This record gives sequence, structure tokens and C-alpha cells, in this order.
Amino acid sequence: MADLIPFLGRFHVVVLHLPIGLLTLTAGLEIYFAFARRSSRPATLTPLWLLGTLAAAVTCGLGYLLSLSGGYAADALSQHLFGGVATTFIALVGWVSFALVNRRSQAWRIVLGSAQLITLTIAGHLGGNLTHGSEFLWAYAPSPLRTLAGFDPPAPPRPTVSTLDEADVFLDIVQPILEQRCTSCHNPAKTKGELLLTTYENILAGGESGPAVVPGNPAASELSRRINLDPAHDDFMPSGGKTPLTPAQTDVLDWWIQSGTPPSQRIAQLNPPPALRTLLTQVWRQTEAEQLTPVDSIPPGLPPLADATIAELDALGFDVKRISLTDPHLDVDYYRINADPISDAKLQALIAVRPYLTHLNLGHSGVTDAQLPLIAQLTELTKLSLDRTPITDAGLTALHPLQNLQTIVLHSTALTNESIPLLDRFPQLQHAYLWGTAVTVDRPYIILGP
Repeated sequence: MADLIPFLGRFHVVVLHLPIGLLTLTAGLEIYFAFARRSSRPATLTPLWLLGTLAAAVTCGLGYLLSLSGGYAADALSQHLFGGVATTFIALVGWVSFALVNRRSQAWRIVLGSAQLITLTIAGHLGGNLTHGSEFLWAYAPSPLRTLAGFDPPAPPRPTVSTLDEADVFLDIVQPILEQRCTSCHNPAKTKGELLLTTYENILAGGESGPAVVPGNPAASELSRRINLDPAHDDFMPSGGKTPLTPAQTDVLDWWIQSGTPPSQRIAQLNPPPALRTLLTQVWRQTEAEQLTPVDSIPPGLPPLADATIAELDALGFDVKRISLTDPHLDVDYYRINADPISDAKLQALIAVRPYLTHLNLGHSGVTDAQLPLIAQLTELTKLSLDRTPITDAGLTALHPLQNLQTIVLHSTALTNESIPLLDRFPQLQHAYLWGTAVTVDRPYIILGP
């Protein structure tokens, strides 16, 4: 029975759109027909008020059950609850007015419809604050509007660092990991487990389960314990099916804790071992990739890429072909033998044309694990060749943003059976060519012989 309450409560987010749609439609029509003197008020509006009232009442009840699971700021929760109750009450007044009391004057219909739209807007805004934080609506507002809304101007962005050694271990590595994976549930408006992870001081303060981190001791740190659990475990974090930390992110956080959880120190000062430097580079570059604005879906009728742009890619050593005369997408080849490894600058040139790039051959190019987060930004790729390169199992994690990938060529690399769970996470993968590696595990999509 204890599990039934949170189970039912989570249906709040499923049904809340029903009263929003019903009552917005009903209130809007009520106002419209109040002003449309040549049109009489439709009789169907009265049962719509009743349906909206019932839907709002059910939504309020489920929201209350959800609130019992805890983890929400008390003030924000009570305000949202009041907004929901007020919305339901106005809807009930509407039904009583038109079905029982028969009060239908023009002024009353305008007042009632307007009040309903206002309470709906307020309740929805407060719900957004509860889920995403009070600044969610105003995060990208111009400074004057933020000031009018009672918020400080946005903080200036962190200066871009050009090398890993210059990066600040907390501000450029640890904090971005937590912001991407953890703070949606551990912020001032939604403090699951009484734990805040938005500032260094909050992290050290911990939550109801004890210290989130114990400097120098990952084994005693609750944060480390939970992110290292089996994803099927009840205590695994992040919970609720949210995107888990990558193995590289997990190892980096454990290393930061083991290093004493420094609040601000350059990577060069910490002098991480070579293996850890590789992981730090992956995490640092992956953070930059995830902060980019997602590429919009390719619109129908994508215009062909300019010949001048293709010529620029050719000058960098890429062999560029259009998929066909009628398809403007690109097949790009950079297969090199006994040549200098491909540079980050050349990969950045590919990122500039990523809406067009679907096939990419980097076999024998010398591409490394540290460069895979750059390739992961080429989100339209359906075929990728990385054969005869020094990539390893650890590097494959960085490629998971390639959700459209159907074919990956990885033969003659250092991959082992440890790569299989990582390959399993590509939702559309149909072929993985892995001969000449240490892979022996069978999968329907794995091809182990040329």
C-alpha cells in the first residue's frame, strides 16, 4: 500500500494536461461568445465546465499524492497547490453558475472566463517553478525583464578554456556533470532527499542520507555510492529513467573526491595520471558538446551545400560526395595511411556542416578517444568508420549522442568485450564490424569476419 501512493501520484503529470486543455477552451469560448452579440452561447459549454471541474479535481488529488513523496520546497509546493485548488474552484463556480443558478450575463461570463484563464496560468507557472526552479521561465529573459520579475541579471558565462590543464576542476569539470545529470532533482525548488547539488557548499552539506561527499574517501561518500550502483538498484542515481552518468563521468567524480574535493584548482596543479587525463579530456569535451544548442531536425527540401563549402572541405583533405543527385546529404571520407592524424580543427570543420553529414569514414585517420566527443556532435550520422584507429572501449561512451547511427566500422582496433554494453545503447544500430579485435561476444548486429 505504501508504494500505491507514489505510483498514483506520478499520474499527476499524465492527466494535468486534460484540465488545462478543457478549461482553457471553455473559458476562451465563454469570453468569445460574450462579445459575439450575433451568436448565442452554445449549450455544450455548460457540460464542458463540469468536465473541466472533474478533471481539475482529479489532477489536484493526484498532485497531492505526488507531493507526499517529498523532495519539494515547502513554499513552492503550497503555492502550486493553492493555484490548483483555485483553478478547480473557479471551474466549479462556472458549472454552478450556468447549470444550477442560471447566471449568464455578459459581464459575468467575461469575468468568470478571465478568472479561469488567470488561475490556470498562475497554477501552471507555479508548477513549472516547482519542477524546474523559480528562474526557469526567466532564465533567458533580457536583464530588464529579469529585474522586473525580481531576479538578478544573469551571471556572466565562464571564460572558455582552451586546454585541459587550464580547466578548473570544480567549475569546468565537476559542476557541469552535476548540472547535466543531477540538479534537476537536487535544486532549491526540488530537494530530493534534502540534498542540494547546485553549489560546492551544498554538496559538502549533504542531505538526509548523510554527507554527499567525504573528501578523500569515495567509499564513504553517498554520491559516489549511488552513481556506482547497478542501474536496477532502488538507490541508483539518477533515478526515474533519467540519463545516467557515463563511466568516464563516474570515474572523474570518484577521482575528485579521492583528491580531497578541491573547490577550485587547475587540472595542471592536480597532476592526474595519464589514464585519468584521458577520462578528464572526454568529460571536458563532452560537457562542451552537450552545452551546444541541439541541431534541429533536417527540414524537408534541405538545400544543397554550397560548392564553395565543399571546396573548403576538400582543401582540408576530405573527399566529399553528395549521397545522390537528389539527396544533398554528404558522404565524407578521410581514410589516411601513413599520414598525420586528423586534427581537432578538421573535425570542427565537419561540425560546421553537421546537418548534411550522414556518412563519415575516419578509418586509419589516427582519431583518438579524446576526439570522439567532437565526432559525437555529428548527430545526423548514420554510418561511421573508425577502423584501424587507436580508440578503446572507454572512448565509445562519448559517441552515445549519435542516436541515428545504423552502421559502425570498428575492425582492427583495441576494442574488447567491454565494448558490447556500450554498443547495445545505440538504438538504431544494425551493423558493427568488429573483426581483428578482442571481441568474442555475439549479437545480431555484430559482424566478426570480413
